[in-house]
Amino acid sequence: MLRLLLAAAFATALSGCATLDGLASAPTADAPRVPQPITAPPTPATTGKPSPANPAFIEERARQAYETGRWDVAEGYYLQLTRLNPGDAEPWFQLGNLYAEQGRLDSAQRAYRESLRRRDDARTLHNLGLVQVKLGIGALRESQQRLPPNDPARQDTRELLRTLLETALP
Repeated sequence: MLRLLLAAAFATALSGCATLDGLASAPTADAPRVPQPITAPPTPATTGKPSPANPAFIEERARQAYETGRWDVAEGYYLQLTRLNPGDAEPWFQLGNLYAEQGRLDSAQRAYRESLRRRDDARTLHNLGLVQVKLGIGALRESQQRLPPNDPARQDTRELLRTLLETALP
C-alpha cells in the first residue's frame, strides 16, 4: 500500500515532465510495468510561452540583463544570438554597446565592425567612430607619457590632445 501511495505521489510530481499512462492500473509485484513512451515537451505554440531556444526569447533576456547591468549574462545571450542568426547585425551592435559601456574599447570596435559587415547603418558607424576617437585619445596620451621630455613629437602630441579635448567639450 505504501509503495502504491509513493508511486502515485511521484507520478503526480512528474506529471508535467512526461506522460505517465496507466497510473491507475499500477503494476503489482507479480506483473512488471511496461514502460510508456515519453511525449515531447510542450512547444511554445501549445503553452503560449516562448522557447529558450527562440531568438526572440533570448533577445528579451539579453535586453533585460543589459538594462539591469548584468553585463556577463547579457554578453552570453548576445553571443548566443550571433550564433543563432549569423547574418543579423543587431546582436553585434548590442555587443558593441555593451563593450563600450564597460570600457572594453577594442572589443567594442570589433563588434561594431561585425555589425557593419552585416548591415550598413549610420548608428553603428557613429558608435564605431566614438570608440575609435576614445582609442585614439588613449593612444595619444600614452605616447605623450612615453616620449622623452625634449622630443618635439611630445609637444605636438600635447597640442593635438588639447585641441581634440577642447573641440570635444561643448
